[in-house]
Amino acid sequence: MTDNRESIRNKIKHIRNLQSTDDIDKNSNIIMDKLFSTQIFKESDCIGFYYSLKTEVLTSSMIQKTLDLGKNVCLPKIDRQSKTMDFHTIDGMENLRENYLDIPEPVDGVICTNIDAVIVPGIAFDKSGNRLGFGSGYYDKFLTLHASIYKIALAFDFQLINTIDIQEHDVPMDLIITENRTITIE
Repeated sequence: MTDNRESIRNKIKHIRNLQSTDDIDKNSNIIMDKLFSTQIFKESDCIGFYYSLKTEVLTSSMIQKTLDLGKNVCLPKIDRQSKTMDFHTIDGMENLRENYLDIPEPVDGVICTNIDAVIVPGIAFDKSGNRLGFGSGYYDKFLTLHASIYKIALAFDFQLINTIDIQEHDVPMDLIITENRTITIE
């Protein structure tokens, strides 16, 4: 099962790396428009985002637009020693610095305790809401402790696969948005 998960990770990362910058921009904008039109986004006061890297669905403009709408925005901050993470409030993009994984995270800001919806990164997703992450378990640990938070995956359409072999600690998504589809998990 682990070999299959690693094989899927490698395959999807390879496809993701073949995308053009124009395609990433265009499809990320389509995904942003779809996200912002969802009822859960409109009704949420506090949204947890991830800061996108390289060939992921771009979130920086989503974060800025959400701040401009007057909503509270939180980004994850990793505690390397405990191998956990919490979301911290941000007022803007200028107070971020790269952590040991080269992911920008809040320098300061209070821990968010009122997140309505969280945008969750991943390598692959299936139509049942299952997620294949990067293998560190940070999001699964966080989401297990905060089960009431609505979980939204943003992905490019090629990241949707038929089935993901789930493991006992995996936490499924409530909604998956790609440039071509919006899948609500019942």
